[in-house]
Amino acid sequence: MERPLRPLGNLLIATSLVAGALAATTAYVPRLTDDDSALAAGAGYAHLNAPAGARRDAAGDFVLDADGQRIPLADTGSELTPQLQARLRAAGVERVRVREFSIRRWQHAWLFGLAVIGLIAGSALVKRETAPRRGRQPADRGTVAQETPQAVLARIVATARDLRRELPGMPDDAAQTRAILERVGHVQTELSLQVVEGRNALVAALGLARFAELMDAFSRLERALNRAWSAAADGALDEALRCIEDAAAHAPEVERRLR
Repeated sequence: MERPLRPLGNLLIATSLVAGALAATTAYVPRLTDDDSALAAGAGYAHLNAPAGARRDAAGDFVLDADGQRIPLADTGSELTPQLQARLRAAGVERVRVREFSIRRWQHAWLFGLAVIGLIAGSALVKRETAPRRGRQPADRGTVAQETPQAVLARIVATARDLRRELPGMPDDAAQTRAILERVGHVQTELSLQVVEGRNALVAALGLARFAELMDAFSRLERALNRAWSAAADGALDEALRCIEDAAAHAPEVERRLR
């Protein structure tokens, strides 16, 4: 009777991981509202962590710099005073990326909380199903199970970097495709699940706010790897290689959040 619980647990884990990653992406991207105080941070206001809006001239056309790029309405580091927020709203800006974390303005904090509960419940179902069999496994399996989630994340980062470095030197398209399918497949079926199972240790080590930052960065790397696997499976090797480049480009941010 316990056997059907494992697929249910895996489904709950996968769903919760996706929901939590999506919710984490909005932790530092609050919505501009008519209530300017929603972007207050302590005694002052939050600050932009990325340019926002775009300047327009009297004719309504975008103002461009010497390189032909749009000049932002507000630069990185600008304080989101009520006056600046009003200008951004008038320019049609709906969301901004800020430096400071606040649970009060995190629109999808409730979804992140549900995702954490789902991960705990899903892991409990899987452990309930697999615990008896683990007791009969060789000792080296227990060693793998004890690997820290930080170490597993480092292995996923290393996978992205190793693929970017090694793929150009492989003899043919078939070898490149096989390497992507095998290595990224290992991330999908083994390593990512270990990260999920270790989320309590990560929250304890980093705190909820820094854990959300880490999951935001990691989800971007993981999505790029997943796109690479799908493209390789479909025979679109050029797209798979671009996705591997994207994944490796996100690696430094994941490492920074881990530290």
